[in-house]
Amino acid sequence: MLYNNTVYPPSTRNVKGMGSMKKGHRTNGEMWINIRRSWAGFSRGAYFNENLTIGEFVDQVVRDVSTEEGFQHFQEGWYVEVQSFRKALNPEEHGEMIKERFDGAETVHAKVFNEYGQLLDWDFASGWHLH
Repeated sequence: MLYNNTVYPPSTRNVKGMGSMKKGHRTNGEMWINIRRSWAGFSRGAYFNENLTIGEFVDQVVRDVSTEEGFQHFQEGWYVEVQSFRKALNPEEHGEMIKERFDGAETVHAKVFNEYGQLLDWDFASGWHLH
């Protein structure tokens, strides 16, 4: 997996919209996006630079969720898919920026699949199992 460590200049868009973590809000070009972990049943959000491409955004989300409990047991052939509006975001998409697709405060879904394309869940006591 390729991680792009491009540093973007701060956007000129600053603090618009209804308030922190709400639709349209920006702080130095950073927008809040919620990430729903399908395997664990909870969401946790983060700020992302609005000038990231879709591929860079997917890489950052995968890197973020891969630090959580259970990923030390991640098997070869398994993968994390990031979805928006029930469609997978393409990790190879480097033409469209996230500000063109999102306005902030949206929720994307991170899902873990095994090598056969089956959705997996994580349970601390029993580990990874089929959804």
